[in-house]
Amino acid sequence: METQRGLRLHIAIFGKTNSGKSTLMNLLTEQTTSMVSPKAGTTTDPVYKNMEVDGLGPVTFIDTAGTADETELGEARVARTMKVVDEIDGAILIGEVGDAILEPLAEKDLPVLKLNRPFPERNVILNALTDLFKEKKKAPGLFDGMDMGGHLLFVMPQDESAPKGRLILPQVQALREVIDKGLTATICDLNTMDQAIEKLAEAPDWIVTDSQVFSEVYKKKPASSKITSFSILFARAKGDIEAMVRGAKTLRSLPPDAKILMAEACTHAPKEEDIGRVKIPAMLRKRLGDEITVDFSRGLSFPENVGDYDLIIMCGSCMFQRPVVQARVAKAEEAQVPVTNYGLVIAEAKGILDKIDL
Repeated sequence: METQRGLRLHIAIFGKTNSGKSTLMNLLTEQTTSMVSPKAGTTTDPVYKNMEVDGLGPVTFIDTAGTADETELGEARVARTMKVVDEIDGAILIGEVGDAILEPLAEKDLPVLKLNRPFPERNVILNALTDLFKEKKKAPGLFDGMDMGGHLLFVMPQDESAPKGRLILPQVQALREVIDKGLTATICDLNTMDQAIEKLAEAPDWIVTDSQVFSEVYKKKPASSKITSFSILFARAKGDIEAMVRGAKTLRSLPPDAKILMAEACTHAPKEEDIGRVKIPAMLRKRLGDEITVDFSRGLSFPENVGDYDLIIMCGSCMFQRPVVQARVAKAEEAQVPVTNYGLVIAEAKGILDKIDL
């Protein structure tokens, strides 16, 4: 099973037009991943290729358009290349790339490998990348910085929107972290939660559940058990939990004509009871009134100007790597727009945000 995007290391290749970016991409992947041509501007949109690198693990290499593209579509190509900076954990620079690339890489303190043509052998480049990323601080896990005790209860309702025969990604990642952290867990759904607790010798230290049943689970939980949701764990690991809690609390003061952006990481076809497309907007209208405006962005599409919004609500972003989420939080804060995510806004709407454990 292929490692999903949010858990991969993303490394982009930057350089001027015809500097050899696509040649390097093909060298690294040992495939004709990118089109190579002596004509400038061959690469238009970024090209993504997944592979496993010994010492680094799952990696996505990104071939970008040239940064000094003077062709008719050059401006649009360079603009798309600049967006890649918000997606990556590090970069390979070929020759001189200019301050437009260097400055954001330095601001984000990203690892950078500089190369010139002719390129070294493939293994030399991969070894250099491995050494470079050894110094990079590892992204936090879902439970990092939290005292999770010893035993957890996962309450995981499986409604009709859940994939048949398998768990959704946040549940899988949380369960894997239970193993990695040396913890134990009991799994149930909302209907069997009472029986699951009865079979335990002691109350679970933490209960982790789906945002949609937060209030129901809260009512059933033992008094000594702490409670959180999968999307709140992701807010801690991938974004800024404090900023997102503040964002959720702005529901208490938003105007009745508020403009709200729902930013979804997934690009799946929305179902009739989709949480982002249907349930949360309905919840917001019940809370604020029917005059609110709710816009949607999906996948890597995100408005350039977020200053028009009163609130941005992101999903748990399990499909995104951490730099994407952090870039969006920073963009919102720069525009002085509060930002939060599904789990936190549901907790606030249900009146239990101040009662849950963050």
